[in-house]
Amino acid sequence: MKLLIQLRTATEMASYEGCALALTLATFGHEVQLYLDAPVFGLLMQPKSRLHGMIQSLELYDMPPAWLPEDVFSGWLTGMAPSDLASQLTLIPEVVNSQDFEQILAF
Repeated sequence: MKLLIQLRTATEMASYEGCALALTLATFGHEVQLYLDAPVFGLLMQPKSRLHGMIQSLELYDMPPAWLPEDVFSGWLTGMAPSDLASQLTLIPEVVNSQDFEQILAF
């Protein structure tokens, strides 16, 4: 199953639950793409937050880098993030066809 999981809520619990679901599904062979919206950037920049550590481990789960929105905040984030975290982030492609995903979940 191919899924898009969007993390849009600035609360640590919602971001954690969405990311934990993504990692769990990837463990069982599902293709999962994470999308991190600007409200979660504050959590992502905290080295001790769960989201920070989970995003660093995307490669271990054979997941592609998480998508970021194409805006000024994304450029700031990738420039300020440690290299191990920045390597797990990329700007969202110019064209995203929602039909490519069997499910789109938002947290």
